[in-house]
Amino acid sequence: MFDKLIEKWAELIVNHRWLVIIGSMILVMGAVYPMKNLYFDNSNELFFLPDDPNLQKYDRLLERFGDNEYLLVGLKARPEDKNIFNHDTLQAIGKLTEFLEDHEAVTKVSSLSKYQYIHAEDDTLSVDDLIEDMEELDPSPESMDQLAKIMERETLVHGVLLTEDFQHTMIIARTLYIKRENTHKVQLIDDLHAFLAEQQLREQGFEIRIFGQALLAERFLNLSTGDQALIVPLLSLMILVLLFFSFRTIPGMLLPWLVIGCSLVLVIGLQGLIRWPFNMINTMLPNILIMIGIGDSVHVLVEFYHFRNEGLSPKEAAKKSIATMWLPCFYTSLTTTVGFLALSVTKLVPVKEFGVLGASGAFIAFVLSVTLLPAVLSFITGLPERTKKAVELGLIPRITRQLATFTYTYRRPLSLLGGGMIIFSLVYASQLSVDANFITYFKEKSAVRQDFNYFDRTYGGGLNIEFMIDSGTEGGVKEPEFLRETLRFQEYLESMEETGEANSILDYIRKQNQAMHNDDPAYFKIPDTRELVAQYLLLYESSGPEEDLSDLKTIDERFMRISIRVINMSDLTMGRLLAGIEKTLANEFPTLDVELTGTVVLFNAQQVYMQEGMIQSFSVALFIIILCFFVLFRSIKYGILAMIPSVFPILFAGAVMYLMGISLDLGTILIAAMTIGIAVDSSIHVMNRYVHAHRSGKSQLESVHLAMTESGRAVIFTSIILVGGFSIFMIASFVSFIYLGLFSAIIMVVALVADLLFLPAIIFFTSSHRSSPVPMTTVKPVKSMV
Repeated sequence: MFDKLIEKWAELIVNHRWLVIIGSMILVMGAVYPMKNLYFDNSNELFFLPDDPNLQKYDRLLERFGDNEYLLVGLKARPEDKNIFNHDTLQAIGKLTEFLEDHEAVTKVSSLSKYQYIHAEDDTLSVDDLIEDMEELDPSPESMDQLAKIMERETLVHGVLLTEDFQHTMIIARTLYIKRENTHKVQLIDDLHAFLAEQQLREQGFEIRIFGQALLAERFLNLSTGDQALIVPLLSLMILVLLFFSFRTIPGMLLPWLVIGCSLVLVIGLQGLIRWPFNMINTMLPNILIMIGIGDSVHVLVEFYHFRNEGLSPKEAAKKSIATMWLPCFYTSLTTTVGFLALSVTKLVPVKEFGVLGASGAFIAFVLSVTLLPAVLSFITGLPERTKKAVELGLIPRITRQLATFTYTYRRPLSLLGGGMIIFSLVYASQLSVDANFITYFKEKSAVRQDFNYFDRTYGGGLNIEFMIDSGTEGGVKEPEFLRETLRFQEYLESMEETGEANSILDYIRKQNQAMHNDDPAYFKIPDTRELVAQYLLLYESSGPEEDLSDLKTIDERFMRISIRVINMSDLTMGRLLAGIEKTLANEFPTLDVELTGTVVLFNAQQVYMQEGMIQSFSVALFIIILCFFVLFRSIKYGILAMIPSVFPILFAGAVMYLMGISLDLGTILIAAMTIGIAVDSSIHVMNRYVHAHRSGKSQLESVHLAMTESGRAVIFTSIILVGGFSIFMIASFVSFIYLGLFSAIIMVVALVADLLFLPAIIFFTSSHRSSPVPMTTVKPVKSMV
């Protein structure tokens, strides 16, 4: 019954081919309009569901203390200078500070040129500028030494604004935070680079380092855009060349692109319609959709040329191609769709969206391959002699005709080799760990990674962990008992090897207390009374300082905040650090009500969701694909046999990753869930041919021969294209995408070997009634090419 429905489908498509073509073109043109809604977004909110507790804590941080992202600009003393207290260096700092202050994306700047120090005169608290007027700054060595002597006493900013040896300093710019918006950050970095070039500061010998969320936003956008501009043309050219050498005809080279192009437009149009942005995860989706679109279209195309070679008219060949390929293409597309949809079980929103769009692309490519493509093929009347030779007498056809005899003859060693490789893969792949680190997305020699490592080495970190502490009542941050307990917690944080200096209101209160007692170090402590704390805060605020403390305590003075720098580490190590802090809070600071948040915490939450999502998505995909195999082949035995070449390549790639010392991260995790759906395509085509032939009464050897000759050629064609296509990813800027290309290519190669060598060998080896080897000339000629 199902065969009759497919035949009616084929009749309908070819008999109404003009309607199919025109309807498809109208649909594609209509998909262009929603593309105006597309934009790039790699913000924190993008990765989390609205009700995610980690995002809610981060939102509370923004609500209470304002903007929380910083741009760090580091300067190192020139080799010819004694230290950073040099007239040229301070002038450079002043220019950079002024530029950042004037930029619309910056809300606050801290630097030596704006630094103010606290001291007392006649029981009056004073906050004075370190440098009153940069333009009139005395360049004499005596003046520079005087500035250095002042900063020697300002120990609170040692390791924060400058290093103790005065060889390094940095400008800290707090950047405007707009939810789901990165355009202003990208513009800030572009403007900063333009300013540095205009002022020629690097040419003057200054080593300038830059890091911060704004830089990451700019790098992710510009590198992703640059990769797309390079990879898409190269990928397209490579596929065109491979298609031409496969079919030796212009239609054979171009028609798969009809499916690919229409699929791309429809999926991206769908993305624009539902207003999902481009981000770091889905920027490579167009390239992946190109790979998906190749599979079904090449199988249909090869089948069409075979029927034309048998003497059928273009219309009849198109109908037969649909009838022959509809079911296996449906199941290959279904498994690919399942592989992508399985990603939607994760809590990471971009991964969910990537899964849905990838699944949509697989389904759309299938529909176009059995509608639009055969409708167009029915107009192709020519069949060049070179095309006949390429698909019937070329190297690939000659190889496939020998595979059945070869695998039968060497069934035992091939089966043992395959079994040994499976055991090898299971042993090593099972030891893979999930451990991400966002900075490793960038190449080791990239400027962003080098600069980030600089801030790690020099200042104990380039990112902060944020602690929001609730005193319980309005004005509670003035209570000495609360402040002392909070100070004890801050000192615990600063004592860790992984952290740098902390920044909090506690430092200002203690510094004022010391200043009001003739700078006696014994008074660098929390005052004894609430009234004295309140007086110090009032004196400080009334002195008109640049630093208004609004980002360290709330207006109602109920909440305060501790920011502490933390060195770069893997997410697994960071998770243990955060868990240890929370455990210490519960055991040693039970009276403090503390919430941990910040960018570091959000990054770590992504890792947790990623680990959970990987296990769930892969398990879901595997379970559903196994069910598809059982339904398609109507046999548990054949379903299990087909799973061997489908899962083994992924396990093998995992073993290689482990031996290379690579952990699973957000990019590499996508490989398993995504490629399992693509890798099974060849298994379905080969196994479907074998089962159909064997059930029709042919011997095992004949059945394997038919599977190899009918499906093997198209399987090899598509595998070559997929391997080449994924290999192009290895020129990407991001390490995760390089790994995606490398290991996906490995998976496709191993899947091809498993389908054409290991699978038939295992079929022969496990059979209870093996056929005797017969010359291939006695086997009935093949009816089809795929």
